[in-house]
Parts: sequence; C-alpha cells; structure tokens
Amino acid sequence: MRRFRGAASHGAVFLAAVLLAAGPLAGQDPRARFSRHLGAVYAARTLSVIDAGVRDGLPRGLLIDKAMEGVAKGMAPEVVLDAVDTFAAELREAVSVVGPRAEPAALEKTADALRRGVGRALLTRLGRERADDFPLLIVSLEELLDAGVELSLAEDLVRYAVSEEFDSDAVLRLPASVKLVVRECGDGQAESCWSRATVRECARIMPTRPCPTRALADAARSAAGRSLLARADVPTSVATEH
Repeated sequence: MRRFRGAASHGAVFLAAVLLAAGPLAGQDPRARFSRHLGAVYAARTLSVIDAGVRDGLPRGLLIDKAMEGVAKGMAPEVVLDAVDTFAAELREAVSVVGPRAEPAALEKTADALRRGVGRALLTRLGRERADDFPLLIVSLEELLDAGVELSLAEDLVRYAVSEEFDSDAVLRLPASVKLVVRECGDGQAESCWSRATVRECARIMPTRPCPTRALADAARSAAGRSLLARADVPTSVATEH
C-alpha cells in the first residue's frame, strides 16, 4: 500500500511539472485544478497510461492534452482515465497505419479518420505520398463526411484529387464545392444542373488539372440525399415551429 501511495505522489508531482509549462487553464492554476479534479490515485493511473504510451513511441503531448481536455470539460476522474486509455489505443492503431515517424498532428488525424471508418489503405497512401500536408487532407475528408457525403464517395473524391496532384488548397476547397453544388441543384433539379454546377466548380478548384466532375457530382448528390433524409426525420411539430 505504501508503494502505491508513492506512485500516486510521483504521478501528482510529474503532472504538476508538466502543467507548469502548459499555461493557465480557464483562468485557474492548472496544477491545482488537475489534482483537485482527478486526485492522487487517478493522477497516478493516468500517468501510468501516458508513460506506457510514450514507451510505445506515442507523443506525450497528445496524451497530456487528452487528459487536460477531460479535466477542462469536468469529466469524472474515471472517465478521464478511460478517455486517455482509449486515445492511446487509437494512436497505437494510427502508428500501425502511418508509421512511428509520423508527426503528432498526422497521428492524431489518422486516429480521427480511423474512428470514422476511413480505410487503412487510403490513409497509408496519403501518409506516404502527401506526408507534408497529410493532416489537411484528412481535414478535407472529414468535412466532406460532415457535409453528408457517403464515406466511399468522400474517399473516392480525395483519392482522385491526390492522383491528379491537387495541391492542399484545392483539396481543402472540395467540401465547400460540394455544398455549393448541393445548394444550387439539391432540390430535384435536372441532370443538366448537376453537370453545369460540377464543371464550374471543378474549373474553380483546379483550373490547370483534370477535375473529377463525376465524383464531385456523386458526392454532392449523396450529401443532398442525406440532407433530405435528415429533414424527413424531423417531427412535423418541430418543423412547423420554425
């Protein structure tokens, strides 16, 4: 029992040292807030998970940030511990996809993408061919998914853009282009509307490269269809209130 108390004390001291360099958290002393919220026992357990991750080559900063995120949100100590443990497992999976030398931002975005079901083969390819702007490509892919594009179509669109050597700015414009096409043609417009809109958006995104007009149109239709389904699921009483 005495040894466990020592581990808890070591954990509290270590986390205090880390938090000294972290700056203020919501206007409070981060050391005091962390210790008060987790307590010595959960601080030690959280530290143990972080240390195990670091021994496996995971970035300590990402794991500390995850713990601090839980504290900032007022999560229960056991929930913070579970969140850090889960995140460490996700980062290990990300390392198996993009390799141990990937930058922390790339590892974090890989973990995010895997959580959303993005294929390992695509992530491996993006990490290999576009290491410099890999996180930005994943941001674009996530925004396509958030816009309602089906996963396979979003992957196809990003895959095409990379194959045709779109720069990162052009890839980042893809979600906005999908939304613009949906806004123009998403309410039962004729095929000619989708065709004109996607050709115009392709010319705007990447005027000097072949552009995926078909893939962009399919992605926009997907987003439009999901938008219609979402509206159909809203109860009539709620819809009429607004």
